Amino acid sequence: MSYQREIIYGGVRVRVYGGIDEIGGNCVVIEEGERKVVFDNGIRFSIIRKFYGGRIEPFGPFELRSVGAIPPLDAFEEASAVYVSHFHLDHVGLLSMVPLQPVIKVPSVSILEKTLARWYKASSSWLAYVPPDFSSKIGEVEPWKEDENKVVPVPVSHSCYPAYSFLYVGESATIFYSGDLRFEPLSFIRFRLSEALERVGVDRVDVAILEGTNFSEDYASVTASTFRNYLSMLLKEYDLVSISIDPLDLETFIAILDLSQIMEKNLVIGSSRLTWIIEEVEKLRPEVLDKIYFCDELEISPTLLIRSISLSHEVIKNPDNFLLIVEPVEILSLLRKLKMWGELQSLAGSIVVLTDPEPRETVKEVEEKVLKTWLKSFGMQIVRLRLSGHYLPHEFRSIIGTLKPKELLPIHTEEADLMRKLFRRFSRESKK
Repeated sequence: MSYQREIIYGGVRVRVYGGIDEIGGNCVVIEEGERKVVFDNGIRFSIIRKFYGGRIEPFGPFELRSVGAIPPLDAFEEASAVYVSHFHLDHVGLLSMVPLQPVIKVPSVSILEKTLARWYKASSSWLAYVPPDFSSKIGEVEPWKEDENKVVPVPVSHSCYPAYSFLYVGESATIFYSGDLRFEPLSFIRFRLSEALERVGVDRVDVAILEGTNFSEDYASVTASTFRNYLSMLLKEYDLVSISIDPLDLETFIAILDLSQIMEKNLVIGSSRLTWIIEEVEKLRPEVLDKIYFCDELEISPTLLIRSISLSHEVIKNPDNFLLIVEPVEILSLLRKLKMWGELQSLAGSIVVLTDPEPRETVKEVEEKVLKTWLKSFGMQIVRLRLSGHYLPHEFRSIIGTLKPKELLPIHTEEADLMRKLFRRFSRESKK
């Protein structure tokens, strides 16, 4: 018995193979009659951190499966489909290791190809198994519509775009699987959960498999409005403001883009991993494309006509005119090269904002202590602004009120007991 938890509601069996009493690694199997579907295929980073570190690295994906870091094969046996809620590694996992029988249904085939497939296909490590195998059957979820497996993909807000929750509308029970979600979207491109469920015509569910990431944190995350207000203040008080975001977080990119327009700043992209976003911006906000630049120093050839600008000769010398949006590894490499070439002047009076939406759910490609040491050596101030990709604990009551579940199965949290206690309390109060 390799699953972590099992519940049976009516004629529906729910088995969880990853995500119980841990952050990430989600893998949930739903069975009813002859039907079997899998929600997420996550990597359990709690296992990765336990078995590996420093020079001790995985021999490969088969060893990762043997130590329980990726889902066992029996999770997929006779499944018709594997639904991926979003492209963070603790949910998408190693797609090449999914058996060939089930269809892998992803949020967006094109975004998968432009991001994870491009970033990891040439990796010399186990991360090369993140993209799907050439023989894998890949499909794309269709939002709002119930498919052949009785699954309805529900678009939600998260620090990865696009992201989905899933409703399984069975003969004997309706099951809600949250994936990861924010309660309050950062920008117009995503719905509040209540609005999304209203659109699919669901006013209550039988079982809610609900993430609780932020119940495990002992510090507060900022709200969308706090983020905008604080960033506005920084743009007024500092010379050059650089913001580090998750390279998959289109919502935060759009929010920052909107703020840059209000503050009359040109937005400069300082990381090649953010180039995929431009095609999405062209669909959503084509009128602002002329206010977005790429750093010349990236030496990339984007598919769209976005102007380039020199980081060393223009952005750093005229910092009041620009807002730099980055992901940490590449901007650090750029600044180090400029320093070696003697083209980097002092950046005193500048600040780097680390939003860090997923602190424990992915592979850290640079140690934060090392990152801070380098940035400080350039004269830059550093501030952490935890803009979580997950709902905040005080929003849990509203989510329970929206879903009205009869049973709760906490996942993606280390505080499942607390969530259950609050659920029982809120359920009692709603009946009074």
